[in-house]
Amino acid sequence: MSYESIIFIAREVMVYQIPPLKTSKGYRASEWDVAKPLWTGRLKVVEKSVPVRAEAYDSSELRCELMLEDGNTGELFATAVYGANGKGVEQVVDSSRFFVIRVVDGERHAYLGMGFQERSESFDFNIALQDYKRHATPGTGLTEATNAKEPTKDYSLKAGETITVEIGNKTRRRKAGSSSGSSNSSGALPFLPPPPSAAQVKQQQSEQEEQDDFGEFVS
Repeated sequence: MSYESIIFIAREVMVYQIPPLKTSKGYRASEWDVAKPLWTGRLKVVEKSVPVRAEAYDSSELRCELMLEDGNTGELFATAVYGANGKGVEQVVDSSRFFVIRVVDGERHAYLGMGFQERSESFDFNIALQDYKRHATPGTGLTEATNAKEPTKDYSLKAGETITVEIGNKTRRRKAGSSSGSSNSSGALPFLPPPPSAAQVKQQQSEQEEQDDFGEFVS
């Protein structure tokens, strides 16, 4: 099953004819004639699944396309493909609002400049591309470790092993495979008696006072 999802829209972007790349450091928008764009229109970033068929199974992969359209008619001007490896879109080295995109037309391709009016739009554009990369190449570290089923641990005593339980100043040792001679064969620890109730405490105090009074009387 294929689907398409629009992950970003800019109402107006500028597209520029740019000179060839001069150095390996990257493109510079200062070398463009930014006052005279080649084209102005709408940018729509679309995430879509592309079916991939093999002999034994059917699967799908995600693809990201930058679609440059006329803002009024929707007529397509150019399409650029952005790969999960980050290729297809490159930010210039001297501005956060300008990018270089690789537009494709069948077997042909060309590099064009693209600029946003506001830095906030270019920031949202970058976030959309990062979201696509995360969807196309989901993380494997923590996710797989969390979903992996942990092996069942055996906490039972093996033959010859013993366990020591301390109760107050007494130590009780129990050996695997043996049974206790006491009536508490389940091995449960004995419970302490409950504390005396308020009525019992009051009665004990009354008896103690009577004994003290009687001692003073006989003396």
